[in-house]
Amino acid sequence: MLCQDRQWVVCVSSGLLLVIIWSFRLFDVRDAFSILVYDEPRQQHADGVFVHRAMDVEFPAPVDYRPIREVCARARFRPGLVFTCEEQHGGIGMVRNQILKCVRYAIHGGGAIVVPSMALRNASDISDIETTTEVPLENMFDREALVRHLTEGCPGMRVYNRLEDLPSYDQRSTETLSLVGDQFEPDHPPAGLRYPLKWRHYFDEWLAQQSVSIRPDTPVHVKLEQSFLEYPVRADGEAFANEFGKILSFRNDTRELAAKVLLGLKQRFALPIDPTKAINRDAYYGCHLRLEKDAIDAWQPDEWRFSRMEDQFEEQFRNIERTGLGVVYVASGDQTVVDVFARRLAIRLSAADSSQGERRNVTVVTKHDLLRSADRRQLDGLSFDQQALVDFLVLFRSSAFMGVAHSSFPWNIALRRHELSRYERYGNEGSDLLRDELSVIMGMAADYPHVDPFVSGLWP
Repeated sequence: MLCQDRQWVVCVSSGLLLVIIWSFRLFDVRDAFSILVYDEPRQQHADGVFVHRAMDVEFPAPVDYRPIREVCARARFRPGLVFTCEEQHGGIGMVRNQILKCVRYAIHGGGAIVVPSMALRNASDISDIETTTEVPLENMFDREALVRHLTEGCPGMRVYNRLEDLPSYDQRSTETLSLVGDQFEPDHPPAGLRYPLKWRHYFDEWLAQQSVSIRPDTPVHVKLEQSFLEYPVRADGEAFANEFGKILSFRNDTRELAAKVLLGLKQRFALPIDPTKAINRDAYYGCHLRLEKDAIDAWQPDEWRFSRMEDQFEEQFRNIERTGLGVVYVASGDQTVVDVFARRLAIRLSAADSSQGERRNVTVVTKHDLLRSADRRQLDGLSFDQQALVDFLVLFRSSAFMGVAHSSFPWNIALRRHELSRYERYGNEGSDLLRDELSVIMGMAADYPHVDPFVSGLWP
């Protein structure tokens, strides 16, 4: 009896062995192996690959250094001259542009540059952006990427992490000289400087008036103070305008969190998201709501139509209905605003369903809904502006996007996305301030008491 039992075991074992052997012969070895082992490691590997690939897509295309090198080749850099840009303030759209503009002036002037810094927003009052709390570039951006891109794209320019790294800085010939970018054209039109390419000439004349001599052993330090959207970013050509902004990259942890949000959107809603593409069609809608305290304080609702919740919501609702997308990713620094938005959108769609006899499901989500465990804790540990970096990257990759015209944040996103548009101009599809097949900046000029020159003054 014992022998018979053993024969049965041998027969069953032999049969299993044959199944395994034929599985390896009939199927790919990896497929057969996946039958025998738990599949979670493979999924984790696939998720990691997705995140890594998504992190690499921050712009419509990788940086092309050629237009930057052409501009830098005309600069005639001179040892002993150094520029600094300290305590740049504002939201991420303005701080980013201020830093880029400072670098552009330094190229004009033919000097070295110290990696810029910024002012930290007051965490207890987000409308207070002009604080005296200075933080380094890496508070929002990737220092190593900036140095690498400037070294590659502008080889004649020296980049220093600190002023003290400049040779002979202690022997400088004069006290720090302060300069505002539009100081030489104080009466320029709203669209910006009339003669930006003459800035070097004006600057050299101004230096001569300061009675300084630029020499490596007696350096000159020029501090560029903050000015507002005065530099016409297309003065050096469209190619330079598209590429120059790419020298400044968001910090790596926010890019990783944004990639994980993108993965969450793909997995939770089975969306057709390819991480290697900047924009995936028919995936999700990107909605930027600018109704936080600092926005309401700056643009009072009694004067600014789209500072009123009802008007801003209405424009977004109509655009969501037009696109037909079923997942709406909302970016806002005020969760209460998001909750009201989701509730009113659901009511609106329910009423439309009742009248039309068909049901349309639309889900509203935020980054907080799509990150879990350690990733969520990491997000919660970031500042107001650092969290906005995550939203920026996810909105940039949305299938359709809409924001308001009085904020630089949505303009940055829409202008960056426009590089992928089939339209050359910004308003080809309608009367909004910006409308192409990818993005909308809501309303016409008449809807705003004032529209800042974001189109001419922001690098994409």
